[in-house]
Amino acid sequence: MLELYADVTNISNPLSINVATSHNAAAAVATIRAETQGLNIGDEIEIDMGYVSSHGKVFEGYVKQVEKTLPDGTWTITAKDKMIRALDFFVVSKDPDKPFKRKNIKAENLVRDVLALAGLTNYGKTPTAFVFATGKEPAEVNLVSAYDYCNGIADLLTWHLYCDVNGKAWFVNRKPYPMTGSSGQWGDTTNETVDGYELTELTQSEILNIAYKRDERDLRNRVVVYGAEGIFAEAKASSEHLPSGFYKTAVLSSSIIAKQSYAQTTANYNLQRWNRLNYEVGLSVLGDYRLNAREIVQITEPILGLTGNWYVYSSEHSWDENGYINKMVVKR
Repeated sequence: MLELYADVTNISNPLSINVATSHNAAAAVATIRAETQGLNIGDEIEIDMGYVSSHGKVFEGYVKQVEKTLPDGTWTITAKDKMIRALDFFVVSKDPDKPFKRKNIKAENLVRDVLALAGLTNYGKTPTAFVFATGKEPAEVNLVSAYDYCNGIADLLTWHLYCDVNGKAWFVNRKPYPMTGSSGQWGDTTNETVDGYELTELTQSEILNIAYKRDERDLRNRVVVYGAEGIFAEAKASSEHLPSGFYKTAVLSSSIIAKQSYAQTTANYNLQRWNRLNYEVGLSVLGDYRLNAREIVQITEPILGLTGNWYVYSSEHSWDENGYINKMVVKR
C-alpha cells in the first residue's frame, strides 16, 4: 500500500489538503485542515504532496484566510495562487487625467506591463502577432483590476492567462483542448506538457469512476469584432451540428484594436476556438501530483471507447488519512 506524503509550509501534520485548479478559474485555491499551524494572513505557502515514493509541488501562493473551529480546535487555512495579486490589485491613477497608458505595443508586452503593476514580474509568454493602440488613442488602464484587464486581452486573442505551480505568470496560446500545431496561430505547439511532466497515461485500472458527454452549448459559428472607430470584422462558417444556415454569434469589442487586419485575425482566431463541439469526461483517479489543470493526459477506457490525449480542464486534489484522489474534468 502506498504511504501518503505531504509537506506544507509551517504545518507539521496536516489532517487534509484540497487543491483545486481550473482553466477557467483566475487562481488556484488550496484548503488545509490541521491541528496546529504557524501561518498568518499574507504568508507565502507551498504544498508538496503525494506518496513517499512519488510526490511533488502542487501549489504556491498566499494565505488569504485562517479559521479555528471549536470544540475540536482544528485550523482551516485557505490560500490562493500568486495570480491573486493581479486580482486584488485595482489600477487607479492618482490623477484621472493621467492614467496608465501604452501605445503601439504588442499584446504580450501590454499584459507584462500591467501584471508588473501588481508585482507579478516572473512572467512568460507566447509571442503574438498583435500590436494594440496603433491609432490615435492609447490603451488606457484605469478603474479595473490588473487581472480583469489582462484576461480581457487573453479572451480577445483566445490566449490564456494563469500562474503555474511555481508562481510564474503565463500569457500563452493554450486552448482548453489538446493542440496539434496545425492551426496556423503563433504558439500552437504539439508540446503536451505544461509544468515539465511527462505525458500521464490513465488506464481502466486507475480510473475509479467516469462519465462522458458531448454538447454544442459553447459552440459559436459566427464571430463579430468591433474595434476602434471604423474598425470591424466578421468570421463565420456553417456547422454540421446546427440547423442549415443557422448561426450562433459571439461578439468581441475593444477600442485598442485599431487595425483592420488585427480585427479580422481576432475574429478568425475566435471562430477557430469556438466553432466546435465540447467533448468532456468527468473522472476520479488515484491521486497524482502531476494531474493539474492545463496538463495533457492519455486515456484508455475500453467500455466507453475513450482513447487518445485529453486536456485537463479542471483538477481537484483531495488528500487525507483515507487516501489521495484526483477529481478531474478533461476535454478535447
